[in-house]
Amino acid sequence: MNQQQFEVIFEKLTSRRKEVLQRILAGETDAEIAAAMNIGEASVRKFVERICQEFGLNSEHSDSRRYKRLDLVKLVAQHKPDLLNEHQLQVTHQIAVVDAEDTDDANITEFIMQLLSTHQPVNEEFSKFILRFNFNEQEKKQMPKALNKIGYEHYLNSDFNKALSYLKIAVELKPDFASAHYNLGATYEKLDNWNQACEHYKVAMQYQNRAADAAINNLARLEIMQGNNSAAIELIEPILSRVKDNTVKAALHKNLGWAYFQQNCYLQAKQHLLISLELEIDYAPAYGLLAQVQEAQKDTQAAILSWQNFLECYSHDQQLNRVRWKLPELEVWKLNAIRNISSPNFKNSEIPDF
Repeated sequence: MNQQQFEVIFEKLTSRRKEVLQRILAGETDAEIAAAMNIGEASVRKFVERICQEFGLNSEHSDSRRYKRLDLVKLVAQHKPDLLNEHQLQVTHQIAVVDAEDTDDANITEFIMQLLSTHQPVNEEFSKFILRFNFNEQEKKQMPKALNKIGYEHYLNSDFNKALSYLKIAVELKPDFASAHYNLGATYEKLDNWNQACEHYKVAMQYQNRAADAAINNLARLEIMQGNNSAAIELIEPILSRVKDNTVKAALHKNLGWAYFQQNCYLQAKQHLLISLELEIDYAPAYGLLAQVQEAQKDTQAAILSWQNFLECYSHDQQLNRVRWKLPELEVWKLNAIRNISSPNFKNSEIPDF
């Protein structure tokens, strides 16, 4: 069905059928529609059936009231989303409220994702609309994963507000979803909302998995940024032995090196930064910090070499789009690196293009 066909059919609906459709979009149950229109529930179901027939929504699930309602909302969202928006703020009940025998007849994950695609970013009221659906057990597992995946994709594209709207629904549906809490924390961090970022990192770190380890790493970095170096060390050191993922482990050692450097403990700082670079040989932040440690130790030539490695790795990361949102400290270190390798102590070297 194209847009013109939808409009023709919609305009030809009787006033009573339009009212039933609009009440469905407002989330009213059969009983509520019947009471409001002073008709029986059987008549409401008949109206729904006739409306579906008008729009050509006949299917193998025709005996399912849940399926019919969802298909009608999906059709309106596709061809006349403004009509859905008109009733979005009026939602007071879940659209999928049906008798018990109807609750397992159709998987609505795909439908919800298509419906969400018409509202980006997903605002708070529309989130409430989605959360009122009566998901079955399979859908309760599928929906958070699908939402987390799309939220993460928006995060990678630096669409942080869109990412936020999907990830918030994911954790509402599954409060113990560590990966979604981690992604939500990272998204809040990019939006400079450190308080919310910390809250979600703290939830994620309760679970012993990769997301928990990554959350601890990010939380430690925020502690360092605020000058709480001892707190960062206390977060990281107890978990180092359990971390298996080399990328996360490299980041943890980098942050330990950073915290010890801030405390003027240069030997410990250098030790952790070298371990970080053993795990990730092209890890730009570790090179940037190592250069600063070497400068503090008066090892000028080694520092200049580390600055050069930092610039080369950072430039390579940006060319590969690995750095879509630039960590503020790395931009500061880049300026320091360019200044240092341009000094008389280091000649005849090329500065990578940025």
